Amino acid sequence: MASIPYTPTPAAIPRFLQHIQSAGVPPKVSTRYLVSVGFKSTNDRYLIGILKSIDFIDASGVPTQRWRGYRDKGEAPGVLAAAVRHAYPELFETYPDAYRKDDEAIRNFFGSRTDLGESTLSLAVRTFKTLCEKADFEGAQVANEVVDEIARLAEHASNQPKARIGSAARVGPVVNINIQLELPATEDASVYEKLFAAMRKNLFPDGNSS
Repeated sequence: MASIPYTPTPAAIPRFLQHIQSAGVPPKVSTRYLVSVGFKSTNDRYLIGILKSIDFIDASGVPTQRWRGYRDKGEAPGVLAAAVRHAYPELFETYPDAYRKDDEAIRNFFGSRTDLGESTLSLAVRTFKTLCEKADFEGAQVANEVVDEIARLAEHASNQPKARIGSAARVGPVVNINIQLELPATEDASVYEKLFAAMRKNLFPDGNSS
């Protein structure tokens, strides 16, 4: 069965997210750290599992780049949106607008993939909804995630053997790269302009897009 992140006290999530923005980056997040910053309830320990699921800390509890990115209040909602998508990949594959779905739809999805009891299943739904409340799934940061992926793929392509073009014929291996992107849903046209500009910049650095 799939592991669905949850906490008995979802209200602790926004409080801890606020803490991330107001405090320095710790070397490691542990139960002791939680207690030291005011999260003393035994239920608060569930936050560690939540943070791992959204890739804010790694398996050892060390804060990741997403944790650091969330400290920027301007970028935070978009960073969290990407993190939530990371934590619930199957859910967003089934429902690209999962953050808009009602409790029943989310509950039915989780229930079909886990053996959690009814009360715990409700907590899993509330945990997901609480994370979504603080996230912006249609903002520019989601586009930035795609831009970063374009840059990564372009860098990978540049490291592949390149074909040599002679005066009469092309010799050497030919590498074809197929890039598939899922564009974020948004009514802000500038988001798409930014994406296509990034594609031109990273895939055609010499300005030759023909």
